[in-house]
Amino acid sequence: MVAEQWQPGRSLYGDYWVDRPPLLLWLFTIAGYLGSVEATTSGLVAPGLKVLGAVAGGLSVALTGVLASLVSPGSRPTLLTTVVLAAALVSSPLLGMPAVNGELLAVPLVLLGLVCAVTAMRGPWGWRTAVLAAAAGASGMAAALVKQNFIDVFVFTAVLVAISHPHVPRLWARAATFAGGAAASLGAAVAGAGAQGTSVPELWDAVVVFRTHAADLIEASASSATAARGVQLVTASLGSGVAVVLVIAVAAVVARRSPLALPVLAMTAWELVAIAAGGSYWLHYLTGIVPGLVLLVATAGFDPARRSGLALRSAVAYAVVAALVVWTLVALAPPQQTPESRVSTYLREHAHPSDGVVVGFGHPEIIAASGLDSPYENLWSLPARVRDPHLTHLHSVLAGGSAPRWVVVDGDSLDTWGLDGDHAQQYLRRHYVERVSYDDWHIWQRRSTSVTVRR
Repeated sequence: MVAEQWQPGRSLYGDYWVDRPPLLLWLFTIAGYLGSVEATTSGLVAPGLKVLGAVAGGLSVALTGVLASLVSPGSRPTLLTTVVLAAALVSSPLLGMPAVNGELLAVPLVLLGLVCAVTAMRGPWGWRTAVLAAAAGASGMAAALVKQNFIDVFVFTAVLVAISHPHVPRLWARAATFAGGAAASLGAAVAGAGAQGTSVPELWDAVVVFRTHAADLIEASASSATAARGVQLVTASLGSGVAVVLVIAVAAVVARRSPLALPVLAMTAWELVAIAAGGSYWLHYLTGIVPGLVLLVATAGFDPARRSGLALRSAVAYAVVAALVVWTLVALAPPQQTPESRVSTYLREHAHPSDGVVVGFGHPEIIAASGLDSPYENLWSLPARVRDPHLTHLHSVLAGGSAPRWVVVDGDSLDTWGLDGDHAQQYLRRHYVERVSYDDWHIWQRRSTSVTVRR
């Protein structure tokens, strides 16, 4: 929704506001060209996005193989074990698949940055090394421009540079070239976003400042559902094999004392911090540790004669079996029509193309599947809670000249999710009438005697 209408408008990205970096928007634009979103009785189908996700997964597996061959050259067992682990993790429903999230799209960029960084630190200084160092910085920045907490390449490279002095010739030239590549990548993204109407201060506010406010809000108003998702995330890390592989691989890396031990351990530690700091504990957060896990396994190496090698292979085998078992259960589960898809179906059948709709709060797939637009810029619940806590903006939208004909409410009132929505709820009851409900979703239509709606 956001990507397809991104142009100079009244908000951050066109007419909508989301706390995401610009490169993610461009990737979704590409997905739109690969196949448009279609509404079905069981929900939205996004063939272009599935293609993009499959490409990201395939590139992640391929780049894992390249990285393993660099870290443990000549060890075919290590190569195979690492590649199989990557394939299992980037396809596991316990890590949020087959949904295509920012984490999945950022993983190949992280792996590419790691490949370039490791290669750039080897051999004599020259144009080839300079290009690789710049590519490492550009890839690392690109990953952060897809998902802002994916600074893995920067953490890995910073520690690698720190421990490489004075053993690597022209070390600071390599580091400077790395920084130059990152700066060029950032500059290109900022310039491209500016050409589409998104300014640097707006991006900084959305990508950095907002996340601080959001973290404080999540911590202050977390419900029992947040704690339940936290338990589910821990359970998924165990069930998928992520936790098991992590513990065994860390122990093996520490015991082996590889030159890359400190950089990879620091990077993996950052990935764990990023998962915990996310606050909402969705399953796809676990995808963020895939680069660290595969690099840990590649660094640990696989020696079949040692107990650690057998344990590592057993842990990877468990991860593969877990992914296959869960996929089998997912495939056998009958498709069900969700309440959200029933809401969007109702809107498609009863709304006019010029009608607007506001969903309170979140679930923008309802808006997308309905084929309508939203005059309210906050499509997600979290931005609404942080940026419009008293629903002042929503109230002005409902009472303004571009008021939506339809309002969809999750629950009995807009005064929910910790929001102070009393005034907006009173306006809704005076000027809208409830038409139908599906489970907790209630569909309201503007009364015909209300203010004339202009689109």
